[in-house]
Parts: sequence; C-alpha cells; structure tokens
Amino acid sequence: MNDKITSGQLFIGLVYSLTQSAFISLGKLPDPMTGNVERNLPQASQTIDLLMALKEKTKGNLEEEEEKFLARTISDLRLNYVDEVNKPDEPKSASDKPSVEKDEEKKEKSKSEKKPDNKK
Repeated sequence: MNDKITSGQLFIGLVYSLTQSAFISLGKLPDPMTGNVERNLPQASQTIDLLMALKEKTKGNLEEEEEKFLARTISDLRLNYVDEVNKPDEPKSASDKPSVEKDEEKKEKSKSEKKPDNKK
C-alpha cells in the first residue's frame, strides 16, 4: 500500500465513490459501463442510506474536514433525490409519448406524405 495515501484520503475517496454511484442511480450522470442515463431511485435511496449509516458509525472518529464533506454530500444527495422523486416519469420511447405529441407527429407526417395535385 502506498504510504503517501492517508486514511483520510481513502475515506474521502470512499465517500466520493458512493456519491458518484448515487448520482448515477439518480439519473444525473451516465453509467460509465453503458453510457446510458437511467434512474433507479430505490438504488439511489439505498446508497444515501449507506452514507448516512457511515456518518453515524464514524461519528466522533472523523477529522472536521471529513465530517463536513460527508454531511454536505448527504445533504446534496437528499436534495437531488427529492428533486428526482418529484419529477414526472419521462417517456422511454416514441410509443410512450403523450397523445397530443403523437397527434402532432401524425399531422406532420400526413402533410409530408401528401403529393401535390398536377391538375392543369
């Protein structure tokens, strides 16, 4: 193990890693494996709960900077979670679009398919 890496740096790295995972689950970042942005709110909630448990279990054993970083991170994730929970579900495919949008698409398609009359 590298002697230059302190336990504080490792702790910050752990929190940062869990935070990135939560943001991916919230649909705020693309999944690095697939490149897709997808929401998985139960998984995000579980990661936030994990960070909260980590905060509780390490209480009194962290440096002030580490405590503040963890608290800010949890607060930020909670706010983003609430934001995502309150968002309406987005259509996943063209067939899931609201009917008004489908009607507009049909009108546009029928206009483009109409052939001009060549009556003379």
